[in-house]
Amino acid sequence: MKIVFVNPVGVIGGAERAILTIMDALIKTNTDIKISLIVGTDGPMIAEANKLGVEVQLLQLPTEFNQLGDSSLKGNSKIIGRLKLLLQLSSLAPSLWQYLRKFRQTIKLLQPDIIHTNGIKANLITSLAGVKNIPIIWHIQDFYGSRPLVAQLLKFASQRATKAIAISQAISEDVKKTLPGLPLEVIYSAIDINYFSPLNSPANDPIKIGLVATFARWKGHDIFLEAGSEIMKTHPNLNIQFCIVGGAIYKTRGSQFSEQELRQKAKDLDIANNVEFLGFQQDIVQAYRNLDIVVHGSTQPEPFGLAIVEAMSCGKPVIVSQAGGAAELFTHNYDAIGVPPGQPKTLASAILDLVEHPEKRHQLSVQARQTVQQRFSHERLGKQILAVYRNYRDNI
Repeated sequence: MKIVFVNPVGVIGGAERAILTIMDALIKTNTDIKISLIVGTDGPMIAEANKLGVEVQLLQLPTEFNQLGDSSLKGNSKIIGRLKLLLQLSSLAPSLWQYLRKFRQTIKLLQPDIIHTNGIKANLITSLAGVKNIPIIWHIQDFYGSRPLVAQLLKFASQRATKAIAISQAISEDVKKTLPGLPLEVIYSAIDINYFSPLNSPANDPIKIGLVATFARWKGHDIFLEAGSEIMKTHPNLNIQFCIVGGAIYKTRGSQFSEQELRQKAKDLDIANNVEFLGFQQDIVQAYRNLDIVVHGSTQPEPFGLAIVEAMSCGKPVIVSQAGGAAELFTHNYDAIGVPPGQPKTLASAILDLVEHPEKRHQLSVQARQTVQQRFSHERLGKQILAVYRNYRDNI
């Protein structure tokens, strides 16, 4: 009963928190299971996995491979983009070949019954390594159709995948179009509802409105700041603070804001004194508890929206950019507020409505917690994942 997870990075974003929750759920569901994790970079995920009793192997991915992605090729025609991608792949071939050799040796040493990969680069690595006679489960937490060049590589790589798990119906529909023929099942991500729990406390003064996300450009930090500007223009005496929680954690070129860019934008919008940059928070639950309102501002369809569920579980009123998998997580005006993506004035109106109506914030908070308990508890996750494994291994 050996499972090997493969993750390209050791930093912790939403996707990594989801994988840590899965490993924890599996161990609690089946105490005989042994889990190992192969990561491609150093980072706090290693320590968090160790706490769960997971054996971690750090196999340092070539830097150039970790920076590979469609974000670095934007602005090019399809033909030029393909040529650049091929040039990037050919230039890193020697270092990648050495890595694949180490990867195969590690897999041989660990002798897993199942390999469970997370992320595009983990999927590609496992396929390129030519692993045979071991079922490979892809955990898909991204829209591959929005990455046309990398999607072509994944279409080839998916021939070696045994099955995919999609984290939302929106992801499932995308995979069916992008990787036709790949066996697929939807299993919603889950969280530890005992860890992400409410803590009764009075409202802050000033009221704190926060966006919790990595600095990926599509996470809507710019929209959040523009909404803040709209509010301060019309309500200059309103005692509120806009909090940005998170940082730039991934390596793909061109994919993220820098903190300096966001600070400059806040300055240009004349709201720098009302914006607080809190950085990456190791104790993320406390970050949610310290906020009065949580904003999800993604400008593109969200694969799932882990931060939405985490904030709801902490009993926080959440304003959600209602597209993709995020739209599947809540009922508008019942347990969260939905707004169209990319519209700062609409977001500003939704924030003001909650600031001015504390009773509405309270009602949303109570119902949000109930929704998460019913739909997104970690207690169901281990059984669901094990059921997938057992389709391919009788001894699990």
